[in-house]
Amino acid sequence: MVPISMTVNGRVRKAHVEPRTLLVHFLRENLNLTGTHVGCDTSQCGACTVLIDGRSVKSCTVFAVQADGAKGTT
Repeated sequence: MVPISMTVNGRVRKAHVEPRTLLVHFLRENLNLTGTHVGCDTSQCGACTVLIDGRSVKSCTVFAVQADGAKGTT
């Protein structure tokens, strides 16, 4: 397990995650932010799109540990 900390929707959130945990699953399962959806699992549809440090990313292609220290908006 790897400790991560990120600001999500203006609130600092800390957790321990497996290194292979995708950001979309961290947001939905660990933080209960279910507005971010898993659509196609291939990054084609964009249902999982969130803002990380002001940049649009498909959270199904980013590991949660890559967002450590970032500011996210769902």
